[in-house]
Amino acid sequence: MFEYIMKLIEKLVIDGGWLSELFRYLIAGVLVATCMIYLIRLWQGKIDILWRKVEDQGQVHILQVDKSNLEQQVEKLQQEKMELDQKLKEVRLEMMEKDKTIQELQKIFVELDEKYDDETYTTSQIMYTAEEIAAALANEENFHLKRDDIFTNLLDYLVNTIKGYREKNPRVVIHIEHPEKKDRLMHYAHSSGHSHRIREYEPLKDGSAAGRAWRTCTNYYVSDVEDKTYEYDRKVASSKYYRTILCVPLKAGNDPSTRIGVLSITGQPENAYEKIEIDRVVLFASLLYPLVYMDIKKGEVSIHGRT
Repeated sequence: MFEYIMKLIEKLVIDGGWLSELFRYLIAGVLVATCMIYLIRLWQGKIDILWRKVEDQGQVHILQVDKSNLEQQVEKLQQEKMELDQKLKEVRLEMMEKDKTIQELQKIFVELDEKYDDETYTTSQIMYTAEEIAAALANEENFHLKRDDIFTNLLDYLVNTIKGYREKNPRVVIHIEHPEKKDRLMHYAHSSGHSHRIREYEPLKDGSAAGRAWRTCTNYYVSDVEDKTYEYDRKVASSKYYRTILCVPLKAGNDPSTRIGVLSITGQPENAYEKIEIDRVVLFASLLYPLVYMDIKKGEVSIHGRT
């Protein structure tokens, strides 16, 4: 097809005539128009001498500005990301602190709840003790008939107020002054859990924990009976089951002249008792004092025990 057109043009040029002239003028016009367009676009700076398109400087400037803005925005976003990461880290740390605080509060709540239960139970044991003592004082005849059982119950109430008493295995005994052996105390009453041999033990006033409390008329706490710095009767071939002993004098208030005996409580582990438990033992010693005092002053206690 292209060859056919070229042959036709060649024939027209060779043959001449008006059509040939028209074709020549047409080609010349196209060439002139093309040159004019080239020169105009070259003058406007839209193309270079090789007719390559030249980008608009304004557009280039806009693109450069846009690129700079984008870079600034990216930098700003990166900075914001770093700030957000830091805030997130701070929030996480704050949440960890709050979680820790919540755990501590929960622990305190549990401890307070346990303490409330413990105090409530202790109060009930104190009330039972006070009621039985009041009943014994009001009905001496019944008290003398059931004295051993009454004292066992009263001292068991004290045992029940000891926290973790199953593990500590507390046992209580009351000693009073021996009527014949002035250097010794003798058994008066004891809680359940003791063997019958507890009645036979007569602690020395000088050389035993109970004797120390008797002499000084103050509480004496031995946190470890194996510690030889404490005054304690380390009996030969003793089958003791405890490492702690607390001895509290039975007296009215702070008057040493009212002293009538010593209440002792043992504990199986070393350093078994906290301050609150020691305070409870002291309280029970005060509660028991009137009943023991009444019984002793009636003259019904001998070296063979209560008659």
